[in-house]
Amino acid sequence: MNDYRTQASFLRIVFPAPGFFLNDTRVSLSVNGAPVYEASFKQGFDWWREVPPGQYVVVATIAAPLGISRTKTYTLDVRPGLTTIAVLAYSRLWGNFEDRPARVDFVPP
Repeated sequence: MNDYRTQASFLRIVFPAPGFFLNDTRVSLSVNGAPVYEASFKQGFDWWREVPPGQYVVVATIAAPLGISRTKTYTLDVRPGLTTIAVLAYSRLWGNFEDRPARVDFVPP
């Protein structure tokens, strides 16, 4: 018997809680221009979804006082039948996410 189903692909974006901060702000995440997540910066997040294979543009934004936001854009390739995991890191020096994810893994779901 032939099984014509393809294996699922997943995209997972992880931002571990960054440690001690006096103030909390909001962090938001969009994928290919669609908002997908908004939550507390201090708590971090772990967002994932099943997606078709392909290239995805992920935008992470940290809301800042006085309406100034800090934004980073990442392009991630999701491979067929694999889970793409991007771990975002925060730079206290620049007050923003690092230019590249700290780690990108491809693992079976």
